[in-house]
Formats: sequence, structure tokens, C-alpha cells
Amino acid sequence: MKKLIVALSLLALSGCATFVPVTDVSKVPKEILQEAYKIKTFTAGSDVNYPNIKEYLGDITAYSCKHLMTDPPASKGNALTQLRLKALELGANGIIDVTFDSRGTDVWGTNCWESVQASGVAVRFE
Repeated sequence: MKKLIVALSLLALSGCATFVPVTDVSKVPKEILQEAYKIKTFTAGSDVNYPNIKEYLGDITAYSCKHLMTDPPASKGNALTQLRLKALELGANGIIDVTFDSRGTDVWGTNCWESVQASGVAVRFE
């Protein structure tokens, strides 16, 4: 009986949070945001020639999530800001092949009413 109560409690609590990492951008210090906004981004398929790549730092993914009804809508801008913050943590000065994927209610995947996923490759340009 105790195991059943614990299992049900854990199941109920899992509904209280997103299943993907989401950064509250409003709580990020201004100086860090300014550094993140300096990171150059290039969307997948863009014809723009970007600077020479010195080092590939890895694939990164970030999410904008409307989890609660009172949260602002998920947006590409918020997802991109979070992607830039992740790139900054890796020491990148650029992100290439950026793509966006928007979704509606996804209870089992992200636990968001709506979400936008931003993905790309963190790089260091020369």
C-alpha cells in the first residue's frame, strides 16, 4: 500500500514540471544575456557564408515552453535565446544549422501546452 501511495505521489508531482530543461530568461543576469546575444546564429539552409569554423563544440537543443496557463506563449525568440545561453556555456561564439520545431500540447514528451524546440551546432569561429 505504501508503494502505491508513493508511486501515485510521484506521478502527480511529475505533472507539475516540464520534462525538458527550460531556463527562465527573465532571471538570467543582464551581463550574461548581453554576451549570449553576441553569439552569431545561422539557420539551416541559409545561403549566408559564415566565418571559418575553428572548432565544433557539439549539438545543442533548447526549448521554449508554455507549461502553465499563466505562462507566456512559447516562441522561437525565447527558444533561440535559450539556445544562445547553452552555446555560451560551451564557450561558443556561433551556432550553425539552427532549426525550429513547434508543437502543441505534448503531455508525455515535454509536458507543455505548447513548445518550440530550437536546435543547432555550437561552434567557435576563428
